[in-house]
Amino acid sequence: MAFLVSQLPIMFGAVAAMVRLGGFEALLKRPQSLEELAETLHVDAHSLLHILRPLAAMHFIDRDVHDIYSIGPLGREYTSQGRQPFAAWVELVDRIQVPVMSQLPDAIRAGEPLTRYVYHKTCWEVMAEHPGTCELHDLACGRWTELCVDQVARCYDFSNVKTLIDIGGGRGAFLSAMLRAAPHVTGAVYDRQETHAAAGEMFCEKGVADRAEHLVGNFFEEVPAGRDLYTIKHVLHDWDDESVRKILSNIRRAMSAHSKLLIVEGSVDHDVAPGEIVRSLFDLHQYAATWGCSRTFDEFARLCAESGLHLQRVIPTRLIDPQILECVPA
Repeated sequence: MAFLVSQLPIMFGAVAAMVRLGGFEALLKRPQSLEELAETLHVDAHSLLHILRPLAAMHFIDRDVHDIYSIGPLGREYTSQGRQPFAAWVELVDRIQVPVMSQLPDAIRAGEPLTRYVYHKTCWEVMAEHPGTCELHDLACGRWTELCVDQVARCYDFSNVKTLIDIGGGRGAFLSAMLRAAPHVTGAVYDRQETHAAAGEMFCEKGVADRAEHLVGNFFEEVPAGRDLYTIKHVLHDWDDESVRKILSNIRRAMSAHSKLLIVEGSVDHDVAPGEIVRSLFDLHQYAATWGCSRTFDEFARLCAESGLHLQRVIPTRLIDPQILECVPA
């Protein structure tokens, strides 16, 4: 294990190179010899062999007795047929995070998240400066959201809800799931202009276009008022405490005395479901990639209290990461 960990950057580089070259997708289409694959990818065959060897040894790809390569069980997860968007995520990390990871010790000494220490900018500002990375991020996060939202939505009782709004809801996958779970509810997504068109497509695809809308705005400035239920999923972990207090305070001002807020996030200290390794790696990823971090339930409760909210209860889901934190006006 110690040896493997020492070589992880090299292994990650091989996987990332295979993704960015299109190698996994090429082998998904058909098995190929080294020379055929090199020609398909427009690369040098001898150089390509150096990344194929460890990828074959770890079953990302398979090699038969005739030296014909084909897609392996792990490699398939990095293709268009993968269950999760690992290919998009690997390419994003390779382009944005890997070049600055050597400065992680300095960021720890300074007590700042890595992105803020290195770039002095938010991750969104950094991605905006690197063409194509915002699209990779939206693709990866959108796919992950679509994998879990139906299960999350089924865990909450919407019987007393007539209107809801999902803050920072992007393309509308979570809103669509909630509206499918509660056919009597109408709702909106509140997010950037860049997500407006994709949200409209999502609403049509999921059959909720007659009950859903996309509102453009900035949750650091204001939040639309008058809804029964406010939700915010996997947003707060991108921001430091000061920013989170600003977001939550704006939501609190928009809420009526009877409104509720659902914070859908993972927590580094919960034992509701297995997956401590996954949750701890999520926490490290947030520290390295954003201005935020994963938080404990006590930290959520403190931030809510400082924003005029009371964390009333935690509703478990069957998933490793997201739990539902139900908040009411304090």
